Amino acid sequence: MSITTIIRIFARRRYHLWAVPLFYGLLLAGCSAQTVSPSPTPSHTSSQSQVSTPYAPPNKPVTSAGCTRTFSIATGISVNMTIPADPADSNGSSTRMYRVHIPTAYQSTQRLPVILAFHGHGGNATSEESSTGFSQFADQQHFIAVYPQGLPDSNDGGIPFWASAGPIDYGIDESHFVSNMLDDLQQRFCIDPQRIYATGMSNGGGMTNYLACRLAGRIAAFAPVAGNYYALPGGCHPNRPVPILEVHGTADTVVPYNGIPASESPSWPLPSVPQWLQEWATRDGCSTGPTIFLRIPQSVTAEQWTNCQGGVTVIHYRMENGGHSWPQTLGTHPITEVMWQFFQQYPLPPPGI
Repeated sequence: MSITTIIRIFARRRYHLWAVPLFYGLLLAGCSAQTVSPSPTPSHTSSQSQVSTPYAPPNKPVTSAGCTRTFSIATGISVNMTIPADPADSNGSSTRMYRVHIPTAYQSTQRLPVILAFHGHGGNATSEESSTGFSQFADQQHFIAVYPQGLPDSNDGGIPFWASAGPIDYGIDESHFVSNMLDDLQQRFCIDPQRIYATGMSNGGGMTNYLACRLAGRIAAFAPVAGNYYALPGGCHPNRPVPILEVHGTADTVVPYNGIPASESPSWPLPSVPQWLQEWATRDGCSTGPTIFLRIPQSVTAEQWTNCQGGVTVIHYRMENGGHSWPQTLGTHPITEVMWQFFQQYPLPPPGI
């Protein structure tokens, strides 16, 4: 690897003296585990830095045609699906992929919820399925688990990532992909359009935040974990109050809990997690909070903002001394169970309302 390439990667990533040494970070960038590589800093230098005609995805529930179609895929398995993509907003790619788990008791006559789980930078759909455990939980709770696949980061060896700050990074428009993916899912499967939810880890958590700002009319609730919450160009303007559940470790050295100030990153600072949460609570019109509702010393502190518009809640699980990882439990319960219980409280209004 040339010194020029090393400098480019160093400049593009948010490496810090307290996080990981440069050499170790470069080694980790080639791994597929979702917890090992910092999330990408949006690029303004690509010749494809802007989408010429911004895509406006449907931002409301869409009726599922899959409820009227014969289902021909075996249940209780996971399969990869490929859909067409517009190369103009997919960094030159003409196809994109997602992985879907069909629960064991699936029937095409019953509308099921969906959980979208976005992998981290350097991860992939398969690793996200393995690390979260959503597929096994989907068999128990009867929902469809979906693992979208990010495009290769051409500035970092081609490892997968999400353009989670909007269509400014290589011209990638992730809202177009997610909208097309949901259209494809709803053509194939009997999905409840009021109960589509999103979560994700690290760069996937940032993607979850991006969708909360851009597709809150089609996705009902959001639960990012250790996300990189960059300010979006043009701001965050969801078309309704948004339920948020966020998980973050106080000892996270990849996406620091206390953020990255503008003095260290003038173009792309990161807000602290408490600041980001308060912004969502303000956006949702919450009048009470943060109020602590769970505290396990040296483990987790959970707080919430309530009395919000639309009956939504903003919830935060602060993992005391927790690092940059997907925790298996929140308090005394599995994280999948906590997220599922949160999601179930917040369906969207029916289509047309």
